[in-house]
Amino acid sequence: MSYYELNFLIHSSDMANQQTLLRNLHTFHVAAKTLSFTLTAKELNLTQGAVSYRMKVLEESIGFNLFTRGTRKLSLTEEGQRFHGTLAKSLTSIFGEIEDIRTTELAGEITIATAPQFASSWLIPRLSDFKERHPKFNLNILVYEEQESFFKEDIDVAIVYGGEAPKDMYVRPLFGERYVPVCTPEYATKFELFDKGIDALANINFLHALGSDVWQRWVNYHGVDVDIFEQFYCVGHRGLGVIAALNSVGVAMGRYHFVKKHIDRGELVSPLPAMPTDNNYYLVCPLGHEKRPKIQTFIRWLDNQIT
Repeated sequence: MSYYELNFLIHSSDMANQQTLLRNLHTFHVAAKTLSFTLTAKELNLTQGAVSYRMKVLEESIGFNLFTRGTRKLSLTEEGQRFHGTLAKSLTSIFGEIEDIRTTELAGEITIATAPQFASSWLIPRLSDFKERHPKFNLNILVYEEQESFFKEDIDVAIVYGGEAPKDMYVRPLFGERYVPVCTPEYATKFELFDKGIDALANINFLHALGSDVWQRWVNYHGVDVDIFEQFYCVGHRGLGVIAALNSVGVAMGRYHFVKKHIDRGELVSPLPAMPTDNNYYLVCPLGHEKRPKIQTFIRWLDNQIT
């Protein structure tokens, strides 16, 4: 039987018969390799009688014998050998196609959407590790200030920040956040922030970001009586506040996960109390996409970076 005849046999059957035929073909493939209905039954978790019955049904459906059944020995007929050769090639083609699809997924592109500050302060500094672990991936990193814009593009995953996770999406919580006032060690020393703490705030330069009220929320949370707009600089991008602080321009309010690397290096210090927040970072993607191999790869990598 040729490859084309095998395909015709499968496709010419109705759905129920196709399922039975495919099941019996798989059983035959195992039996042809083991030349033992006992071993076939063990491998497929069947009874020996069930294997024998399937082979009988298969032989009746194709119109010729596949096995010579001796008293102690099972062997393939000449037709059975030819048929198994064709079947084995077909199964190899099927499994090869599955592997090609998997390989394509693991060597394709991932499009990620997130906010500019998360991209520049947390994600991008870690991507050399991702490249080393998964060199066949290409990444598209899209940045937007407003999260509503994340889903206007054809993206694979988004990393969002907020108090509530987006609905009707696959959602994976990543980590929480807190706000910390930061400045250089030199600036803290100059304005005696470690010695005087909150009492020194009347003399510092507050670094605000346009559209952010985080400093106001901070003074309200800690019950501090200070005019945060008596001496201030305001920047148009939230990430610029930390850059200004790195240059001893004043004290910025930073998200801990964004400024931690600067604190660890000694470039910034946090001489004032932090402010907790109920907000979290989430990875989100369309429902069902989280099962795709490339998305699972990216999720596992994120988990590794967080732990």
